[in-house]
Amino acid sequence: MYNLRNMPVTIIVIIICVLMWLRIKNSNEYNRREDLVGKYCMLPMQVQRGEWYRMITCAFIHVEFYHIFMNLYAMYNLGSLLEPLLGSIKFAIILFVSILGASYLVLRQNQFTRTIGLSGGLYGLLAAYFIVLYKVGLFSNPSVQASLIRTVVVNVVISFMPNVSMMGHLGGAIAGAIISFFLI
Repeated sequence: MYNLRNMPVTIIVIIICVLMWLRIKNSNEYNRREDLVGKYCMLPMQVQRGEWYRMITCAFIHVEFYHIFMNLYAMYNLGSLLEPLLGSIKFAIILFVSILGASYLVLRQNQFTRTIGLSGGLYGLLAAYFIVLYKVGLFSNPSVQASLIRTVVVNVVISFMPNVSMMGHLGGAIAGAIISFFLI
């Protein structure tokens, strides 16, 4: 078990996501649930009308159990590795810049795409992990390379699945890689 005191940003993000998910799931009426999702999701045409908060709040919204479970499982695993290593401030900067990068590419892609979930931020953290491995010299290790190739293949496949925002994943990864290069 990891020392949770070394990963406060990770824990706070997980708590916010779970609380928002419970709020959505406990909405008795379908219309109320849709109102909550609709109010906080990334919807480019609404962002262009001045609702910039959506570029961040969308990351904390999940509707289906498998979606929140997979994202928070990844958040816990990446957070338990990176946050103690980088420190909470750098970790938070990388996460939030990645979320913004994901939202930006979604914004440029399609005006009617409704996007939710933390995965853009997670792809940014994954890019940060790759930068860490590169900077400490582990990128050339054959075992590490094999593991990274498997990780990349799985994540590319996920990005092409239906109802998954490939642009969100790509935007998060690019933003995460760029900011990580300068912070790490």
